[in-house]
Amino acid sequence: MSSEPITRARPVLLRILPISFVNFCTYLAVGIPLAVLPAYVVERLGFGPVMAGLSISAQFLSTVVTRSIAGRMSDSIGAKHTVVYGLSAALAASLLLAGAGFLESTPALAYALIVASRLLLGFGESCSGTATITWNIGRVGTTHTASVMSWGGIAAYGAIAAGAPIGAVLQPSGLWAVGAASTLAVLVGLAVTLAHHEVAIIAGARAGAGRIAALVLPYGAALTLGAMGLGVVASFGSLMFGAAGWTGGSLLVSLFGLCFAASRVMFGSHIERVGGYRVAGLALGLEAVGLGLIWQATAPGAALLGGALAGLGFGMVFPSLGVELMKRVPSASRGGALGFYTVFLDLALAAAGPLAGLVLPAFGYSGIFAATAACALAGGFIVAGLSRMSPAPEEP
Repeated sequence: MSSEPITRARPVLLRILPISFVNFCTYLAVGIPLAVLPAYVVERLGFGPVMAGLSISAQFLSTVVTRSIAGRMSDSIGAKHTVVYGLSAALAASLLLAGAGFLESTPALAYALIVASRLLLGFGESCSGTATITWNIGRVGTTHTASVMSWGGIAAYGAIAAGAPIGAVLQPSGLWAVGAASTLAVLVGLAVTLAHHEVAIIAGARAGAGRIAALVLPYGAALTLGAMGLGVVASFGSLMFGAAGWTGGSLLVSLFGLCFAASRVMFGSHIERVGGYRVAGLALGLEAVGLGLIWQATAPGAALLGGALAGLGFGMVFPSLGVELMKRVPSASRGGALGFYTVFLDLALAAAGPLAGLVLPAFGYSGIFAATAACALAGGFIVAGLSRMSPAPEEP
């Protein structure tokens, strides 16, 4: 049976959601221990805050290093197989985390298991986050790339948001319970994965690393500049509210995240119709307006409105730029390009906090949000240049 009748019989969204749910399960294993580990390392194992921070950053470092590897795996061995490798790594990571909970009497060994768990989980996140997108594109076709990317992001960020309260509830029971819950999430994702078929590996010459880097670099640069706003809102939003004597700092972060997800649900399927460059330019402009409102806010309501607008804007940046990038990448190298493109988001989120910390002493919290508004505007200028100068797609 050809794929076209299947697509008509089953709406595109119903074909996207199962594989996006796999990504949700992987990121649930990321989110559940995220808020638990720093306190556990300090209070139960007796290490300092630097060691606690390293236990978290180990995963993000692993993700940055392995994103492009996962993308090339998706191109060469298939998207489903790459997802299975990623889930296997996440399963091993969750089991190690649970095991560390029984080794509190030997803190050094428990900490070593935690770090090993985080490194494995970073590889699992890379494989799942990249390969579920390429798998879904193979299932529904390149014309639905925007929807695939949008739902991939909704699954990832939604799982992290859901994982934090789950981890908080399980924390009194011990780290073993946190690891067990993560294990269960991964096993559910693995069951869904095994129930769905692989898509064909696209034949053809694959672009070299240099060619992929040259194609991705301007798109990644615009994405990085836009993502700085997300990193700063997440890291400094609550602190800014506290410094101003306002309540509801956590609401700023929540509003940003909710509007981020809402923009993808409402507008993700319209990117192809409107045009990726146009959507990205408008999105970065809206994000800059929102961050500017936070910068100039003299009352919490104005800051909250700014956070909502910034979230609405940034939510569309990754998929809209990704759509245009995928049009210009040879199909046989789609996974490698997507993996490298996502690295720019990882780097921005990793760098936003330290860079903002350098700005803070001289310019205060308002200066941080002014700087990120300028970053979003600079990203918009890059998008404008891309729309004028970008070559025609390499493949129809």
